Amino acid sequence: MKRILVAVTGPDSFGVVYTTSDTLNKLGCSIIDMDQTTVRNEYSAIMIVDKPESVGDDEVAKIIKEALRGKGFDMSVLVRDYVPGEATVTQGEPFVLTVDGTDSRDVLTAFTRVFYEGRINIDSFRTIEVKLDDAGNPLPQPRVLLVFEVTVPPEVDRKALSRTLSDIAHDRHLSMSMQHRRIFEAVHRVSIA
Repeated sequence: MKRILVAVTGPDSFGVVYTTSDTLNKLGCSIIDMDQTTVRNEYSAIMIVDKPESVGDDEVAKIIKEALRGKGFDMSVLVRDYVPGEATVTQGEPFVLTVDGTDSRDVLTAFTRVFYEGRINIDSFRTIEVKLDDAGNPLPQPRVLLVFEVTVPPEVDRKALSRTLSDIAHDRHLSMSMQHRRIFEAVHRVSIA
């Protein structure tokens, strides 16, 4: 068996996962791990798959794409050799960082640069565009809410990190909050998976 990575993206529809998994099964492949998400009704899945050596990567991609197209799905399919990524920092404390305000071109870049330079792993990230005010009226300019779940290594000075991130938010007229995940969950009474 050879380990490959299969990515499927396109408009979200019922049956995409079934069609993809059924096709892989018929090719003699086993899905080892999978994650999926949707963003504005655009679906994306990534799978780590074991496939028989006798089946080529290009053949897997072609057959999955044909099966999806046969059911009316307009999906992109990428198949490549599985190469384990760089081991990310998993030791540290979990924090939730929320950023709220008018979006600008460099907001995401500014915050993620600090994470990169501090070797702070982004465990989960979500952006939410807010177009209406609390009364349901259109905002003159949409707001963006960024929610980062990060693991901060023990050697990172949390106060200095918080000041740096607050300065970035202040310079862009954004509000920012950084809380330990346990505190965030207690305050918001939600569980972050």
